[in-house]
Amino acid sequence: MFDLKCMIERNILKFLRDKAAVFFSLLSVIILLALYFLFIGRQYTSSESLSMLSDELKTFMSVGVIMGGVLVINTVSLSLGVMGNLVSDLDQRKLDAYLVTPVKRYKIILSYYISSIMVTATLTLMMWVLTILYVGIFAGYWYTLLTIIKISGLLIFYTFLSATLMIFLTTLLKSVNAFGALSGVLGTLIGFISGIYMPLFVLGNAMSKVASLVPFTHMTILLKQIILKEPFELTGPEIANGVSLFYGTREIGILGQDVSMIWLMLGSFALGMVLLYFSYRRMNQKLGKS
Repeated sequence: MFDLKCMIERNILKFLRDKAAVFFSLLSVIILLALYFLFIGRQYTSSESLSMLSDELKTFMSVGVIMGGVLVINTVSLSLGVMGNLVSDLDQRKLDAYLVTPVKRYKIILSYYISSIMVTATLTLMMWVLTILYVGIFAGYWYTLLTIIKISGLLIFYTFLSATLMIFLTTLLKSVNAFGALSGVLGTLIGFISGIYMPLFVLGNAMSKVASLVPFTHMTILLKQIILKEPFELTGPEIANGVSLFYGTREIGILGQDVSMIWLMLGSFALGMVLLYFSYRRMNQKLGKS
């Protein structure tokens, strides 16, 4: 296990030392936060039904909507960013040094996967902690311990799913240029398809059905349901029911068919395991050609 530990440390340090890689991995999140605070966020607090609420409670609610999407995008963009190590190592043939050692190939592949999960989970949980502090300091409300634990657990689970999907996509790429193009558009694409930039009902019925096939859509909905539960309890059921569709907390099932959220998450987990297996197969083929 010492060799696996050393490779994981090497991958993590390589990513963190590349300031440009870290910045561009967070770029989608930075853009999303800027859009929310400058433009989109106002839509979630300007409704007449919310006019009687205090500014602090509006902030409590709007931050929940914002971060429900931002934290999901963060797991995607960071996972993909760390996977850039794999693309560059293949492109520069740095993996050749590992292949002439007794290190098992599965450990080489596993090291990239684990390092992606560790970096993404750590930075995403740090962002969640900052969210808790922001809401507590500027809105005067503090999330309960149960909410904090639930969101933290979900973020770790989401990190696993995102890292699995991203390593699969990475194994499909053949050059650093292709990776750069993918990382430049993926976060924005997922933001629109999953209803993070704007509510799905605004995009129309056809787009909602497409979004229902994307795991990140259901991941965002579930995260918002939990993070907005406390603000909704403070506003009352009438207001909560009125804004739930606009805030993106209503479940949409798959292709218009009602499917329980627990089954959707289990299906996403199963999909992740299948893609992880195919990623391993493809990486073995690539290493065999090195």
